[in-house]
Amino acid sequence: MITLKTEFQKIKRRKIGLTMSVLISVQFAWFLWATKNPDEKELAQGWMNLLYTLPLLNVIMMPTFMSVLASRLSDLEHKGNTYKQLKTLRRPGILFDAKAICGLLFVAAISIGQMLFLLILGYCHHYTGNPDMHYYALSLILNFACCLALYLLQLDLSLLFFNQMIPLVIGLCGSLLGLILMYIKMYSFLPWGGFLSCTLVGMDWNIETRVVTLFYREHSIIEYCAMGMVFIWIIVFYTTGRIAFTRKEV
Repeated sequence: MITLKTEFQKIKRRKIGLTMSVLISVQFAWFLWATKNPDEKELAQGWMNLLYTLPLLNVIMMPTFMSVLASRLSDLEHKGNTYKQLKTLRRPGILFDAKAICGLLFVAAISIGQMLFLLILGYCHHYTGNPDMHYYALSLILNFACCLALYLLQLDLSLLFFNQMIPLVIGLCGSLLGLILMYIKMYSFLPWGGFLSCTLVGMDWNIETRVVTLFYREHSIIEYCAMGMVFIWIIVFYTTGRIAFTRKEV
């Protein structure tokens, strides 16, 4: 607990919360633009459309956002070359846990903020009916898990590499890969495609009538496996990152 408190004190003046708020605001601005002036069909499917669009935006944006978050939480020690002193005062595993928990709280705030924004947006547009809170709650959990997996991956890279451009470039490449995965399959076993695996809403586009119909998906066994892979990645990235950081020479 003391180490976690110290972690927040170290980042107090780094405006990480402001940085992440600005990045997420870009996503919110896109939602506001994409949902303006809805027609009757869009009003009827509005609640499902929000759940359909969020994973598609996250699979493109979140790898980069999480790389920025992990880098901002890690580069202070790199710049000051303080890992040796910190490891003298605290066990390396505890230091890693503090950064993991600190980032987890940021990820939780981002995920909750996204879902609250979608609910407020839906009610402001007066979408037909009420949101299915079961699917929205499940989407919140899955979205949080996907973001956490990416954050832990980027945290591992940010702690292991002195040059923070390396993990940032990997995050950008992850965003590009997510964009490519969108046009291949609606699920992926890769950590960057977890949002696609956890998509709860599907889309059917009729070529003849040019009408889009949204529906809650019934996942196959392989899709459930891909969804479960997100939680496996969380364990893998946390375990391997903790071990690697503990054994790292400083």
